Amino acid sequence: MIPAIVLAAGCGKKGPPLAPILRIPAAVDMIQAQRSGRDVFVTLTIPARNIDSSIPVDLSRIEVYGYTGRVPPPRTRWAELGDLVATIPVVLPPLDASAPAAATAESVEGAPLGASPGTMVTVLDTLAPEELVQGRVDEPLPVRRGRAPLIPVVTATEPDGLRRFYVAFGFSVRGRPGPPGAAAEFPLVELPEPPAFVRAPYTESTVVVEWPPSGGILGFLFDHPLGPEDGPLNDAFEPIVTAPPVATGASVAASPSSVPPVPLGPVHYNVYREVAPDPLAPPDETRLAPWNAMRPTPINPVPLDVMTFTDPVELDRGRCYVVRAIRGAPPNVFEGDASAPACVTPTDIFPPAAPNRLVAVTDEGGISLIWEPNGELDLDGYLVLRGEATDATLQPLTSAPVAEPRFRDTHVTAGKKYVYAVVAVDAHLPVPNISAESNRVEETAR
Repeated sequence: MIPAIVLAAGCGKKGPPLAPILRIPAAVDMIQAQRSGRDVFVTLTIPARNIDSSIPVDLSRIEVYGYTGRVPPPRTRWAELGDLVATIPVVLPPLDASAPAAATAESVEGAPLGASPGTMVTVLDTLAPEELVQGRVDEPLPVRRGRAPLIPVVTATEPDGLRRFYVAFGFSVRGRPGPPGAAAEFPLVELPEPPAFVRAPYTESTVVVEWPPSGGILGFLFDHPLGPEDGPLNDAFEPIVTAPPVATGASVAASPSSVPPVPLGPVHYNVYREVAPDPLAPPDETRLAPWNAMRPTPINPVPLDVMTFTDPVELDRGRCYVVRAIRGAPPNVFEGDASAPACVTPTDIFPPAAPNRLVAVTDEGGISLIWEPNGELDLDGYLVLRGEATDATLQPLTSAPVAEPRFRDTHVTAGKKYVYAVVAVDAHLPVPNISAESNRVEETAR
């Protein structure tokens, strides 16, 4: 009898289907906005991960929205109530880290076609007049027939005064939006006026930028109030003090919430400079993309409380200066619009100093001259002048500048008295600058 062999076969149980993995970019949480007059520079960091912290990020673009109001729109209605400020394309790195970067990473003009995940970019938003007033308000949903209207729950008191808000959304390659991130904001305050004009006279070594106070003389008196005046000589007269009138609701022209607040503190100033390209430097092929901007940096290291600034000069190279007034204390500093530019191209119109201590020594067959050397960096040499004792004007003895501070005149006649002087000449083209004459010396040839 053959024993029976029983085979036990295991059976598996089929579980529920797994949901497909959806890659959605993470929220843009690193965002800040800085206002400079009508311009707002919104700086943000491109997300490098998805909402589940997985990598690589599934991201095709970033959309930046702005909104003006007392409170920001609901998180789900930014695209409807806000204004689209900029769209930032995103270029994803290749999946294979060892593979070379895509050849389309840069455009023909040299500007990148998109931002890379994890990088920081800045977009420019120039505020129009309609963006300085209350934006579209989130209207309540209509009440259905037969239902009682919903009573809104007030969670917090709306702040007085308008504010400007910015938020950014990431979109996946398939167009799925990511969650809204943190909002950058600042109050819309009354900005200080720009100076009425700017002057930029220059010397041989510096450009002195000068401007009047913001707001004119009234603005200056507002920031620098006069001291108390002396009382009357007759102590019998007492000053009459009247209380300010109390404004009633009917006499108020505008409510406090409709008037932009004025930042506290005195007015300070920032100076900005734009220099023409150096003609001797190689051309810069790099360009900022239209979706990326660079915020100008003032040339003064700290805000100025005076109305002048000294800048080193660079001759024969054009430059323009603008001045912006600022008010407030960090971190709430508000900068006004730029003044009209003061443009100047410093030209070398400054002659060298006159040579000093010219001395003449007569020897057999000539007269030797020696003087102290000049110290100018652009010095080209010296011209020797000569005349007779009765001449008021001396004539050049050398047709070209001599490099050394010495010269020997061998074209002399024995027994004749000569008068000498020396002038310094710089290397400015096309016409050099010539100094004043040195001291004159007389000598009789042997």
